[in-house]
Amino acid sequence: MAHRGRRRRRLRERVTGVRFEYYEPATLDEAFAILGREADGAAALAGGTDLLLQLRRQVRSYRSVVNIKQLALNSVAFDPAQGLRFGAVTTFRALETAPSVVEYYPSLVEAARVVAGVQLRNIATVGGNLGNASPSADSVPPLVALGATATVAGPRGARRLAVEDCFAGPGKTVLAPDELFTAVQVPAPAPRSGNAYARFTPRSAMDIAVVSAAASVTLDEEGRCAAARIALGAVSPVPLRVTKAEELLVGERPTEALLEEVGRLAREAARPISDIRGGAEYRRTLAGVLAKRMVAAAYARARQNG
Repeated sequence: MAHRGRRRRRLRERVTGVRFEYYEPATLDEAFAILGREADGAAALAGGTDLLLQLRRQVRSYRSVVNIKQLALNSVAFDPAQGLRFGAVTTFRALETAPSVVEYYPSLVEAARVVAGVQLRNIATVGGNLGNASPSADSVPPLVALGATATVAGPRGARRLAVEDCFAGPGKTVLAPDELFTAVQVPAPAPRSGNAYARFTPRSAMDIAVVSAAASVTLDEEGRCAAARIALGAVSPVPLRVTKAEELLVGERPTEALLEEVGRLAREAARPISDIRGGAEYRRTLAGVLAKRMVAAAYARARQNG
């Protein structure tokens, strides 16, 4: 095993141009111990599609990389009463092709399908997307809109956090150095509910979101909104709930005037920056357009599921 570790470490040096220690723990407890010993100098490797690129570009540097892909964190399970649960090392391809996800959580399918190409989606993991903590992460807005929680585990035990509470800023999570995301739980779909996700990018593929939006709506027996959640991505340092628009929707039907007001509230809530991919005002405008469209799409799907 020692020889295997050294051999793989040399391979990583050829791939990234950076020297680091490489570990393959056999258990979660072993992974926690290594991460705790290395403190902020260690990174967990899931799919590696973000991490290896960051190492190669020297955006981040670590003394150690801990491969957690062998720790049985890739299952996908659905129960009509309990909802969806999947391991943190579940790939985007596995998520987008799971029958229960396709049937009940189309927003997750829509998010997964815009993550790079199929080849990378067979490698990239949802837990890695969460751990990377990018404001433009595609998996995050739909998970927030669906009310998902993440299980965080470490040597002191496990805890569950709302997905929107997992982030401290761009590239930063609330996890301690010796903790890992191990699973994600999504509530069971309520009767007459629907969800949707979309993003805007200058190109159609292999790009990241300039702005993204997700919505989840549940209707009452009269076809009025009983509950709603709206989440925006890439318009603030952390995922953004548009709570004023959510409150506005409750008890209402989706008239054009109501949807316009949703868009206005989303524009007001957005706190984007200006960078090479888009100005702040441009992003605010996009946030309003996408929020309006996703609420309308979620309403339509909720009616179909009635």
